[in-house]
Amino acid sequence: MRFLCVNQPVKANIFGQDYELKPLDPLTQNIGDILVTENFSATELLTKHPGVLMNIGFDRNRCIGFPFLVNHITDMKRPGKVLIIRNGAIGDHILFLPALRIFRNMFPPHVDIWLSTQKEKHALFSNNKNIDRLLPLPVRLDTLLEVDYLIDFSDRDELLDFNRLHMTDYFLNFLSIDFKEIREKAPELPWNPRRSPQVRRLFEDLRKNCGRPLVLLNWTASNPLRNVPPEKLLFLAEDFENIQFVVAQPKKSRTRFRLPLQNTKGHVFDCTAAMDSLEAYLSAIACCDAVVSVDTATGHLAEALGKPSLTLFGPIASDLRVRYYKKAIAIDAIYKGQTCESPCGLHKTKDRCPEAVFRQSSFSPCLLSIKHETVRTAFKNLCHKFL
Repeated sequence: MRFLCVNQPVKANIFGQDYELKPLDPLTQNIGDILVTENFSATELLTKHPGVLMNIGFDRNRCIGFPFLVNHITDMKRPGKVLIIRNGAIGDHILFLPALRIFRNMFPPHVDIWLSTQKEKHALFSNNKNIDRLLPLPVRLDTLLEVDYLIDFSDRDELLDFNRLHMTDYFLNFLSIDFKEIREKAPELPWNPRRSPQVRRLFEDLRKNCGRPLVLLNWTASNPLRNVPPEKLLFLAEDFENIQFVVAQPKKSRTRFRLPLQNTKGHVFDCTAAMDSLEAYLSAIACCDAVVSVDTATGHLAEALGKPSLTLFGPIASDLRVRYYKKAIAIDAIYKGQTCESPCGLHKTKDRCPEAVFRQSSFSPCLLSIKHETVRTAFKNLCHKFL
């Protein structure tokens, strides 16, 4: 857990939330201008805003009313408010959803759950019945002092290796919950596409005009380590003429992928122009019948929205991501190179993996090794789930 402040008056947007902050003043005791966040996001913010945002020393043991730090589910002896501080990518948050449900069932009665996470990701939690209050990240110190208990998943390092645990199990293990005894760990995300009326109408018209099932294709991930060339998935549009494929890439990717889409002979509809928010992307997936993707948030969102999915895995073993999923089909790369063997366990890189650098490839060789026929066969199996 980290405590941050500014050294000059600032208006800033942090993770989608607007803040107006002032330097600390002992006379006014403006503790609301102290921001509290977890370790990883603090490092990111300090790197992005050097000279303005500062890390401050804060002895929480000397702060009257500071919430009790929970490391075990039995630490909560009485009713009260518990604040969970959780930073992460979209897929990480989806894998956190089952843990939230389990926490709700196992916490003492009359415990209110507050969640502090990036405002830009709030759509993933806005209808969640297991949360009593949703807050932005960072959270202001005066708000944090309203709660009785605090859970910060970045504040312990004596737990089982994060890289060897399914992420949902990691969250449960953090509070010493026997995750092996918990059976139901698939994520659920209630979502109404009407929250993005433009996207909903777009897909309603598409389905009416084409009369075919809709399948979303995604070949880009949050890290280039898990990208594949567009052709790795677009060939499906030529092989399966009874399917209307949909591409919904981030707007910034549109120019880069325009040519591959133009060269595709099958049925591919590009709705990238409408993907201006997380809500729009959620609605796009909710309006489709299935998803085919690389290892990124898209496959997790499909499961949470109740859609069948096919996901290509390379650096990370599929079992660490979709072990508890009910509608997911996974393809794991089988690859042995000069510098690695899949799965290598590498989560992210700034550019390319060592094997890609060695082979002078723009993409991870393990993912490139997955043959079209393997994808084609797996897609046929996926079709049985929605046709």
